[in-house]
Amino acid sequence: MPGIERDLGTVIGVSEVERAEYAFTQVERWLRSEPMVELLGMFADGDGGEMVGWLHLNEELPGWLDGLFQDAEGIDGPFQGAEGITAQGELLRHVLVVERAAAGAFNFRTPDGSSYRERSQAVSADFDDATRERIARLADELGLVEAREPRFRAYDKTLVLGGGYRSPLLRTKYAALLRERGTQLGEVSFLGSPRFLIEDAARPERPVAERYAPGATDEFGLMLGAARAELGLRASGIEFLCGCTSDSEPCPKWPYREAENADRTPAEFTHERRAPLTNETGEMVGSVLSACTSRPPYRPDTSDTLGLWARCAEPRAGQRVLLVTTQVFVPFQQFDALRRIYLPYGAEVETVGFGPEWGDRPQNAEYLLQETLSAIRSARRLLVAAAKVLAPGALGSTG
Repeated sequence: MPGIERDLGTVIGVSEVERAEYAFTQVERWLRSEPMVELLGMFADGDGGEMVGWLHLNEELPGWLDGLFQDAEGIDGPFQGAEGITAQGELLRHVLVVERAAAGAFNFRTPDGSSYRERSQAVSADFDDATRERIARLADELGLVEAREPRFRAYDKTLVLGGGYRSPLLRTKYAALLRERGTQLGEVSFLGSPRFLIEDAARPERPVAERYAPGATDEFGLMLGAARAELGLRASGIEFLCGCTSDSEPCPKWPYREAENADRTPAEFTHERRAPLTNETGEMVGSVLSACTSRPPYRPDTSDTLGLWARCAEPRAGQRVLLVTTQVFVPFQQFDALRRIYLPYGAEVETVGFGPEWGDRPQNAEYLLQETLSAIRSARRLLVAAAKVLAPGALGSTG
C-alpha cells in the first residue's frame, strides 16, 4: 500500500519493543507523507484547542495524551528528552493534531459527534469538481483506491473481513480469485458481528442479503452465506464461545457489562459465536466468527473482530496473515491489524483489497475523506498501544 511499508520481513520474530518501534515508523511514513500533508492543507484549521467533541463516539484518551497534546514542553516521562519532546512523543502529538483537524473536515458519518450512522448513511458535502478530483488523486496516493496484489504466494491464515450489503460476498469472491491465481490462503476465517441488517427505507440491506445469504438477520449470517456461496463451505453448527445457549439475554461474561451504556446495549452485541466450516469432503478448513462489542452501546467494529480471531487462533511470530477487504478500507484495517495481531503476537500482517471496479463502495470525495479519517484514528490507536509497550510503567495502564 502506498505510504505503508509492506515488507515486515526484517522485523518478524523481534521483541515486542522492537515491534512497537516499528509501528511508530509505519504510522510516520503514512501520516507525514506528501499526499497527506497536501490533503490536510486543503481543510485543516490549525493546531491546538480543546480535546473534546472530536473523538469517535464514546471513545476516550489516556490522561497522559491530553498533556502531550496541550503542552509538549510540559510533559514528563519517556517521551520528554533532555532537549525537549522525543521524536516518538512528537509523532504522538502530531497524530492527535491531525485527527482533531480531520474530525472536523472529513467526518460525514457522525458530524455532530453524537448520532450514530453506518457508512452507507453518511451525508454529502458541497465540493466542486476540481476539489473532488484532487481528493480522489490524493486518496489514491494514500492507498485507498487502486488495488495491489499480495506480496507472497502463501499465507498461514487468511481473514475475510466483514461488512454490509454485498461486501461479504465480494470479499469472499476476491479471496477465491486470489486462490485461483495461485495464492495459498491457509486456514480461512470470516470475521463478522451481530450487527443487525440495515433497515434504511431508502436502501434496505435485506433485499441484497437475500441473494446470497437468505434468512440472515445480521453480519454473522452474511459471512456464513458468503462462505457458502463463493467457496462452497458449510457450517457444522454454531457455538457460543461465552458458554451461553442463546443471545436473548446479555452475556454474564461480557467484559464490558459494567461499562457506561452497557444497559443500553442490545443483548446480541454482548455474545461471541463461532461456526466451524467444512469443505465438500468434510474437512475442517476455517470458521466464521462473531465478536462482542467493546464500545457499548454500539455494534462491534473491526478491532473487536480481529481481537476475537487472535484469541481463538493464537497467531505467532513467523506466521503470515492475509486480510481481505475493500481497498478503501485497507489503510485503517492494516493499522488495526498491526495493533491487534502484529504488535502483541508478532505475526506478519498484510491487508489487500479489490479496487473500485468491483462496485462495492462509493468512490466519491466524502467517502474517501471519511475512510482517511478512519485510518488516522486507527493510526492513533496503534501509537497509543505501541507507546504503552515502550514505557508501560511511566504511562500506566489506562487507555
